[in-house]
Parts: sequence; structure tokens; C-alpha cells
Amino acid sequence: MMRLKVEKVGEGLHPSELVVSVRTKDGPEELVIDPRSLRHESVRIGWPVGAENGFLLVELPRQTSRGAQRVWVRKDDLVDEGQIRASA
Repeated sequence: MMRLKVEKVGEGLHPSELVVSVRTKDGPEELVIDPRSLRHESVRIGWPVGAENGFLLVELPRQTSRGAQRVWVRKDDLVDEGQIRASA
């Protein structure tokens, strides 16, 4: 599995929510997640489903605030989950 680097933006509407920002090809997207899913400033995603000009198409764990489920992100913003476990 892969993890996508994100930046914490703030708290969600409920104590069990956290808002993070994802850097995408088209600009930042905000995503509401469970705080327990944030590890080392990243969230778990599946393997990329597409590639184009240094960007990878990934499926997010939930829809963004604008309704996107899949977004294009920089290849450098993905980390193999095994690398995070090894460094922990």
C-alpha cells in the first residue's frame, strides 16, 4: 500500500474528524479524515491507477470537499507504507 503526504489544516465538525490538505495538479484539495488514519503526516491510499508527466492518479480514502475521489498528485508526495514502518 501507499501513503500520500498531507498537511493538517484543522479540526473537523466532530471530535472524530480532522481536515487535511492534499497538494494536487489542480491545486490544494481538502479532505476530512479520521485522526487515527494520519501517520507521519500521510494517509493510506491504494496503488496509483494512472501516470502522466510526473503525476500519479490516486484514489483517496474519502471524497474531497469538492467531491473528487481521484486526484492527480506529484510522484514525490507518495511514500511506500513499508518505508514508514521501517523508519518508525
